[in-house]
Amino acid sequence: MPETPLVAAWSAVAPGYLDYWIPRFRPYLDEALEAFDERLRRPGELVVPGCGPGEEVVALARRHPDRRLVALDPSGPMLELLRARLAREGLAERVRVLQSPAEATSAHVQGAAGLFSSFTLQLLDRPIEALADWARTLCPGGVASILFWPRQDPESPWGRLRASIEAEGGAWGVDWEAACRAELARIDMAHTGDAILRHPMRHASAQEAWDRLVDACSLQATARRLGSEAMARCRERWLAGRAEGPLEHHPVARLWSFTR
Repeated sequence: MPETPLVAAWSAVAPGYLDYWIPRFRPYLDEALEAFDERLRRPGELVVPGCGPGEEVVALARRHPDRRLVALDPSGPMLELLRARLAREGLAERVRVLQSPAEATSAHVQGAAGLFSSFTLQLLDRPIEALADWARTLCPGGVASILFWPRQDPESPWGRLRASIEAEGGAWGVDWEAACRAELARIDMAHTGDAILRHPMRHASAQEAWDRLVDACSLQATARRLGSEAMARCRERWLAGRAEGPLEHHPVARLWSFTR
């Protein structure tokens, strides 16, 4: 499957993302999984679009030993990490792993009891179309939990990071969330929940946080677009005036709940 620039960037950072960021995202994931489990009512498969290295896939397989799962991601290296872990933990027979864009999930899955998406929606070009596709994967009464990063407070570390990049390269993505919310009524799911999740996140320093965002997370795609010199200026702008020592902040995630 030919990789888009975005998928190529995520493929390049797959091992670092698993090692550095997944442990920092786990409190959000655990809270979202608890909420998802409470809403599951129907028997049947669980589907995980945009699964990356599959932390949520392994967690769901452990939580629901009587269910089969389908995990999808467009990145081959991400799926290699998932397959290796499933094999180590004896879960491979219950999980069908497919290389596919998240927006094409319904081409592979129909009649699922539940869908769980973790930090994928904000990466997609057409999030409302992805949600409509995910609705088509579910059985009547099936449920979906969609965990994503919304736009952060401008005064927070991640909010100031956005400003440092926009000062160099122009608008960094679009404000997709408001437009997506306005269109939710046209998809075949009832929007049943909207929760804010907030947990502490720690880094040895602001410099380390920046470097791991570039070499192990979402800023890899930005770095490929802007180039090394522009990214160096963004880094300098974001770090200006920061004290030495550890960085602790409380990024905000959002959890949308739907029922078909």
